[in-house]
Amino acid sequence: MNSRLKTIAGLAVGVIFVYWFAHKLDWTEVWTEVRRADWPLLSLALTLFVGTYFVRVIRWRALLEPMAHPPLRALFRATMVGFSALFLMGRAGELIVRPAVLSVKERVHPSASYATVMIERVFDMVMVVCFFAVNLIFFEYTSRDAEAMRVFGLIKVTGALLLCASIAGIYGLSVFRSRRTGVLAYLERKLDWLPSKIKRGLLSLLSHISEGLGVLHDARGLTVTLSYTVLLWLMASLAHLLVVRAFSIPYEQIPLTGAVFLMGAAMLGSVVPTPGGATGPFHTAAAGALIFLGVEQNKAASVAIILHLAIFAPATLFGMFYIFKDGLSLDRLRRMGEKQVEEAEQTDSLPSQQEDENIITVQG
Repeated sequence: MNSRLKTIAGLAVGVIFVYWFAHKLDWTEVWTEVRRADWPLLSLALTLFVGTYFVRVIRWRALLEPMAHPPLRALFRATMVGFSALFLMGRAGELIVRPAVLSVKERVHPSASYATVMIERVFDMVMVVCFFAVNLIFFEYTSRDAEAMRVFGLIKVTGALLLCASIAGIYGLSVFRSRRTGVLAYLERKLDWLPSKIKRGLLSLLSHISEGLGVLHDARGLTVTLSYTVLLWLMASLAHLLVVRAFSIPYEQIPLTGAVFLMGAAMLGSVVPTPGGATGPFHTAAAGALIFLGVEQNKAASVAIILHLAIFAPATLFGMFYIFKDGLSLDRLRRMGEKQVEEAEQTDSLPSQQEDENIITVQG
């Protein structure tokens, strides 16, 4: 499916979810809930969400350390532009654009930075699943509705299964890292049916991923990466709780465990590949989690809307600033990133100066 069809499909899915989320709401009541919100608490939540960007940047530098040493400013710039791509194009856009932005300015090979971004995704996915699954052990949910209790039981089982799958996945990646020479040699023999450029690119990418996975076998590197990841999601959990409290939802109704439950549901919704930072699926999942926990529908919708803005708006604004400041083109960056991922290291060289000039234009 080409990029245009993917965009159209993503927009269609987003429209369906937006309709599902919005069609039964009393928008006057939603706006009233937003106006009544505790804005100092929301500002504190926003500060925590912005803080997670800096934690992401520091963690990315730690993952890149075996392969490159770009400055923090360049990593922050690439991360923010990547978040803008995520908001405008979906998660796949961020995965491609962020390494491309870094490689243009800092001469870090795209396949190396792409591999570390993928590893970041693995750490984040596993950490969110761990938070969600372990949280369910301590999360007390009671309802007189037998159907609600049955659904909660299914959620607990799903969380446990996801936790097991994540542990198995980490073990598989660890085995791949420890036996990478044999695995890569085996794949080199078995992938002869692929065109040579694609085969070289795929093997190069897997080689960089295996190098990045060295963090799993390095006690110091693993401790550092895990520490940053735990800090990041603790900050995000607390920020979710502050947003909930800003709408006068009592702690007894939604404690920190409830906020983690909300975060897990919202993250699950954000996996659906729609533009606008999963606009529609995110709101539907977040509001649905709050309604499940007993929050009134219009209040739940107002929390979901503000939560989405708090998560995505600051990073998108930072990213747009860098895009306009440096004359970047997201579409060209995406095309360059896709090409470099497909043909990674076919000549074992960095992007040429001409390629750089095609991406960065001087603004009059």
